[in-house]
Amino acid sequence: MNKSLLITGGGTGGHLSPAIALFEECKSRGIDAYMLIGEKDRKFNYLREVDSDKLISYGAPSFSKNPFMIPFFIIRFFFSVFTAMRIMKRIGADDVIGMGGYVSAPALMAAKFTKRNIYLCEQNTVPGKVTVRFAKKAKYIFGTFDESRDYFKPEIRAKIITAGNPIRKKVLCDMDKNSAKKYFNLGHCSKIVLVIGGSQGALQLNDLIMNLKLNYQSDFSDVGIIWCTGSLSYDKYSKIVKENSKMGSVYISPFVEDVGIAYRAADIAISRSGSGVMMEFAAMELPSVLIPYPYAAADHQNKNADAFAAVGAAVKVQSSAAKADSFAPMLFSLISSESRINQMKNACVKAAKLNAAADIIDNIIR
Repeated sequence: MNKSLLITGGGTGGHLSPAIALFEECKSRGIDAYMLIGEKDRKFNYLREVDSDKLISYGAPSFSKNPFMIPFFIIRFFFSVFTAMRIMKRIGADDVIGMGGYVSAPALMAAKFTKRNIYLCEQNTVPGKVTVRFAKKAKYIFGTFDESRDYFKPEIRAKIITAGNPIRKKVLCDMDKNSAKKYFNLGHCSKIVLVIGGSQGALQLNDLIMNLKLNYQSDFSDVGIIWCTGSLSYDKYSKIVKENSKMGSVYISPFVEDVGIAYRAADIAISRSGSGVMMEFAAMELPSVLIPYPYAAADHQNKNADAFAAVGAAVKVQSSAAKADSFAPMLFSLISSESRINQMKNACVKAAKLNAAADIIDNIIR
């Protein structure tokens, strides 16, 4: 393939992780690919998986509803468009793949102005603003859920391919379960619960786990926790764990870099319902309890969770109902039922799309 691809997106890990997966797929095939991210995105550690000479950042602005800031947003936006145009010319990009998020908007606008091919990847059931804005100009829209089709007119639906959400190779770990448990010093536990709140962490999930561990000690006597708090909350909760012997068997960290090993160790996950982590659960056959973030744009996390709950891969719990006294009986009933866990694992297999990255690149090549 004598082309150069520019993969652009950012703002959250949900946009960056599938972008990295596409970059890995291109690299494995010898396709010249670059990633264009926001300047603030360099804080994400897993961007180290991208070759430094292929990783480019620019000052794409996030939209502000403050009327006094709108003129400054417009100026910064079009400055970013011209920056993206220069980058595309320098690297010789023929095609631009938008992964969503405000970071991708100026680059996609630059591709539109310079008549380059545009492809879009939509992670959620409810299409994001960037996907909706550039849908007409896109050659293909690669969706994660079939439900996304319902939000477009027929002429746009014809361009949608339900390929799934690309998954990084590092996630697809083949370590055996016992070794994975020992990796987190939890080899003595009969069951492992993974708690993961997304790239920014989730305060409500952290409070829920703290209350569960403190108030249901006997139930957790043989149950270990891999607890990803997010960087903002780590100091608070790690101090509680260290100072309170009642917390039991806990591996606590701001994030787990070797997340594939955590998936192998766990019997069930408690998580928000971002599509990226959900598709990783499915790929690793990990049942989950999904607690949608109630303020997600267009309520997309709620609808994402509905899609997995409908096929039996997850249990959905509304954020307002995620209280320790009602959550605990459901959780312990679930993890003690081997038949229920196996049913959910089988549903995960059906929901997983392990070849998403390859299928997307195949379609672009064709």
